[in-house]
Amino acid sequence: MMFPPRRIALAFLGACTLLAGCASPPLRLYTLGMPGDRDVQQPHLSARLTTIEISRTVLPDYLDSQDMITRQGEEVIRSPRSRWATRLSLGITDLVTNEIASSHPNELITDQPLADAANMRVQINVSRFDVNVDGQAVLDANWAVIPRDPKKPLIRNRAHLTATGSVSTDADTASLMRKLVIQLADQVNLSIPPTQ
Repeated sequence: MMFPPRRIALAFLGACTLLAGCASPPLRLYTLGMPGDRDVQQPHLSARLTTIEISRTVLPDYLDSQDMITRQGEEVIRSPRSRWATRLSLGITDLVTNEIASSHPNELITDQPLADAANMRVQINVSRFDVNVDGQAVLDANWAVIPRDPKKPLIRNRAHLTATGSVSTDADTASLMRKLVIQLADQVNLSIPPTQ
């Protein structure tokens, strides 16, 4: 059975229109970390260096995904056009590790597996990390600095951090969240005892 050329042309035009209607803006990916060209101090590590392991940050289930979300009252709103480049718990862990490492150039601060046990381990638990549609952001966290030596004291602390800023774009939201994670890293860093 042969279809008339006009019918084929209309079908083709309809298919093109349907596909054009399905097109959406490109997906944007964000990280909490700084670009790779940031000026980083070269570490001076010795054979007897202190190692500090930063464990993966624990987040509430609804936050620990690649979704960029804001909150409006009880409603959690997922961005339709942007995602985190990795799960949020990994992004927070990476940024905290890098921020603490910049303050300890002669120690190995890592969130990667080690060949032997670290001298200390830091465990961070985030119970709340909300950015509302009005630009108010809150991060509640507690953490523990756990020494390898059981005779040394376990250090526990917590923080309630707030910040305000624009959330008119997803880039603004990412920047505001990054600001809070850096504040958290600074607080955790103050809890780490001197190793010398």
